[in-house]
Amino acid sequence: MTDMNDVLARLTALEAEVARQADLAAINDLLTRYSRALDWLDDAMLDTVFYDDADIDYGFFKGNGKDFKPRLMDVEHSVGRRWHFTSQVKIDLHGETAEVESYNLSLSLPESKPGDGTPFAIFFGFYKDRVLKRGSQWGIIARKHLLVAGAPLAEIPMDGDMGMLNQIGMTGPSHPDYRVLTQAQVLEGR
Repeated sequence: MTDMNDVLARLTALEAEVARQADLAAINDLLTRYSRALDWLDDAMLDTVFYDDADIDYGFFKGNGKDFKPRLMDVEHSVGRRWHFTSQVKIDLHGETAEVESYNLSLSLPESKPGDGTPFAIFFGFYKDRVLKRGSQWGIIARKHLLVAGAPLAEIPMDGDMGMLNQIGMTGPSHPDYRVLTQAQVLEGR
């Protein structure tokens, strides 16, 4: 009987580790959906990221997720091109909640097409998130964005060999290169 108990204990531990890895992957996917929602101007995807009752602090906005989402998308719609990158994700998982810290790099370009020396902004910062699993879905329940620095840069001309690169232009769900790439649903109990 001891051998069977050992097998069952090992199976139980393995199942718990598989569930933990699935939760970690889901939280990473959540952060990716945030960047994609902004970069592709996908308002519906943003509804898979923040709970409506989330506590949000970006400095320029302090309030709940429901009010934050349209305000954030207004900012993103006001620029020609945008690019968000989240990396070095650290997740401290505790059952149905997790503390998450990640690094943020984002670009904001005023025009939808590359220009010769057109100034644009680059931002470096951190996201300090608390995420919550409601039902089977992970969502952000609290986020504080900490800006480290912002700087203006000049865009290089896109002529010669550089002019032959694919250039994205204006993004959005109607862009020919946009793909859904998610099975995420609007968060329950938003």
